[in-house]
Amino acid sequence: MAPLTELTYKGYALIPVIAQDDNMFAAMLIIGAPDGVRRATGVLGDFPCPLEAQRFALSYGMAEIDRRTSPQPEWIPNPAHHIHFEMATSR
Repeated sequence: MAPLTELTYKGYALIPVIAQDDNMFAAMLIIGAPDGVRRATGVLGDFPCPLEAQRFALSYGMAEIDRRTSPQPEWIPNPAHHIHFEMATSR
């Protein structure tokens, strides 16, 4: 299964961003509001494979949009990530 590049949920664009971090995969998410404003989360956690990272990022975004409690990763986040996400809020 190829990773998604974008998913539309209730009018919001959810764009998971996955990056390899040592032997794990770090996930973050870009959320695009219907008015065009985009915001990026910080690193949401470390996962054993890119598909799990993607699934978690999308679940997190859906919970944010629905104003539900955000899911917690089953994997412990690594505070010393060796990667850098270069994202900016844009319209």
